[in-house]
Amino acid sequence: MQPQIIPWERVSRYIYKPDTLIVDLREREEYEKGHITGAWNISYEELDDHLEQMSNYERVIFYCTHGNHSLVAARQLARKGRQAYSIAGGYEMQK
Repeated sequence: MQPQIIPWERVSRYIYKPDTLIVDLREREEYEKGHITGAWNISYEELDDHLEQMSNYERVIFYCTHGNHSLVAARQLARKGRQAYSIAGGYEMQK
């Protein structure tokens, strides 16, 4: 399975969906300055420790500052047969 890259404009349709997890991979300080409503904050370095928890969701949407770490994370989850998405351009693109 391949991850999908989605634009910011599509993210709002997934907020508060019980089958969707949105994961902010930025550091805590960046997350506290602004984030997507309801997003989990898991630093990229801690991702492997939380993959099991993500199995409770039909789809997982990742984002980071510029989109690089989120794409790697989405690929990792997609290789496990899961629906994984990366937000194009990262959090910087939505400003």
